[in-house]
Amino acid sequence: MKSTKVFLAGMYIHLLLSILTPCAILFQGSWNIMGESLFLFYIIMIAAVHILGWVSAGMAAVAYLRKEYGRLQKGWLLLKFGSVPFYILNFIYSFLAWFILIGASRGLMIFFVPVPVFITCAMIVQSGCFGACYIKYLRKQLPDGERPPAVHYALQMIAVLDIFSTIVLLKKYGAKSSAC
Repeated sequence: MKSTKVFLAGMYIHLLLSILTPCAILFQGSWNIMGESLFLFYIIMIAAVHILGWVSAGMAAVAYLRKEYGRLQKGWLLLKFGSVPFYILNFIYSFLAWFILIGASRGLMIFFVPVPVFITCAMIVQSGCFGACYIKYLRKQLPDGERPPAVHYALQMIAVLDIFSTIVLLKKYGAKSSAC
């Protein structure tokens, strides 16, 4: 799925801009037209990545409805495993950046911490839509006693637990899902 690859690439571009934008503004020494333009581009890129994420999630639903389960599985695995480095680097960078900002502002910036957390969590939910569609496929195709538990729907939407859920689903249902 092209939308999946573009969404994944957009996530990494977002991360790169998250690092470069504040650095560029700080090195300029003042808030000028260059800094404002870069910040505006960064905000537009955040919006574009999220639009791509929802389009990609919608394409997962379309793939499910069209019974394109192979494409659905490929997109799901690409997003779940291809985004692991993104989330690790994003966590490390965000922790350091927010630690410095909160310390420098003597705690005043603490109110803005939920914004990047929300942005990142939304990306997890968007990729979780692929997992939810694939779980729905497995639950539809497999007999009653062999279906994955419904708790995996929720696990696909929670950071870190989504990877564990994906690994469990692949280990337990990987061979069966390709036979369905």
